[in-house]
Amino acid sequence: MSRLLLVCLSAIVWCLVSCTDKDKVPKGVLGKEKMQKVLMEMIQAERYNESFIAPDSSKDSKKETFKLYAQVFELNKITKDEFIKSYKFYMSRPDMAKGIFDSLSMQTNKLRENLNKPLDTAAKAKSAVDSAKAKTADSLKSKTAADSLKVKPADSAKIQTPQPTAPPPSHAALPRVLGNRRAALGRFRVKDTLLRLNRKPGQ
Repeated sequence: MSRLLLVCLSAIVWCLVSCTDKDKVPKGVLGKEKMQKVLMEMIQAERYNESFIAPDSSKDSKKETFKLYAQVFELNKITKDEFIKSYKFYMSRPDMAKGIFDSLSMQTNKLRENLNKPLDTAAKAKSAVDSAKAKTADSLKSKTAADSLKVKPADSAKIQTPQPTAPPPSHAALPRVLGNRRAALGRFRVKDTLLRLNRKPGQ
């Protein structure tokens, strides 16, 4: 009877300890927040490698990726062995790993949205400017077309009534005009002659 009671008590204690230590990580394993931060930085390192290093055929992509991982470990002040041990622990605890990977997924989605937001606003602003320019150009075209069709009253009067000009003299009137000119010239000569005659010699 005492053995049965001892077994029951030990089972209860073990259940209580396992329940209270459900989210506790063993020594030498990174905490959830730190593990999540390291994984996020490793994901970013992989993206950087894919975008900028992998296209360069002169470099070994895997080696460059491991170099970037080493930098991540150095920045977070952990070793490669600590990371591997922590990774194995979290993979053995799907309940804890799910929380980490869900949070990572949310972070990457937010990061993607933030990266795409300025592009979207810039594209919207550009399309708004383009549409405004198109509207302005259309209104100017329609206005100039309407103005060219309209004729102002003053302009129409100028166009319709040509200004009168003096008609050229007819052939019949030419002798009369010439005669008048000759007569005027003769009078001038006579006057000039009279003036000469009236002068005294030596003047």
